[in-house]
Amino acid sequence: MVQDLGRVVSNSEVKRGYFLMDIRSPSIARQAKPGQFLTIRCGDATSPLLRRPFGFHTISDSGFQVLYEAVGKGTRLLSELKPGNKVDVLGPLGNGFTVPGKTKDVVIVAGGIGVAPLVALAESLARRRHKRIYAIIGAKDKKSLLCEKDFKDLGIETLVATDNGSCGKKCFATQMLEDLFSAKGPFSPVIFACGPEAMLKKVAAIARKRKSEAYASLEENIACGVGACLGCAIETRSGYKLACEDGPVFNLSEVVWK
Repeated sequence: MVQDLGRVVSNSEVKRGYFLMDIRSPSIARQAKPGQFLTIRCGDATSPLLRRPFGFHTISDSGFQVLYEAVGKGTRLLSELKPGNKVDVLGPLGNGFTVPGKTKDVVIVAGGIGVAPLVALAESLARRRHKRIYAIIGAKDKKSLLCEKDFKDLGIETLVATDNGSCGKKCFATQMLEDLFSAKGPFSPVIFACGPEAMLKKVAAIARKRKSEAYASLEENIACGVGACLGCAIETRSGYKLACEDGPVFNLSEVVWK
């Protein structure tokens, strides 16, 4: 874990309300792995007091990107940062994804802004030339659909589901996952996911039914990010664990769903 004053390389609105920030911080980037996260101090004032957590969207030798939605005071302040500005970053934090062997098929399932940390994972998987990689992206509508091009540019077969049918198929991402299993016949991929709790609960059920491994980055309200406040507790079959310290990536078969 490193605290650094990173330099903003770019910070652009990629879709209305959604921003992509490129931060130069070699000391953090060298240690970062897909699925881990960092926290960013959003300003110099006491409000907002807490740092904001973000998954690594992409990782390079010199820095990383974060993809975020400007929904509150903290993220709105971040959206105003310009190239050359300095930003207080702390990371990498938590435990990330474990990439399986090359012989395994992989399915990535993303819901909404949950797609953010899955692009770094997809880049890692694509470099290892896995047997088959599929990406399923779910969004409310075409206007909020993110990262479709990123997956396609990596040569990954990409399926899109939108709630209103304005892009791709009119259904939930989990329905597309069910359809993929049905279409492929004997098929036992490793599933990686990130998105709303309802989606992850359904992914867990599908994985259990199909006898597939499934891992997800849980979208918990992480406050301190270092295991001190105990505010991001997750109930698992082996007791309560902290999303920031033990996760944010968990085996979905271990999570106790409400």
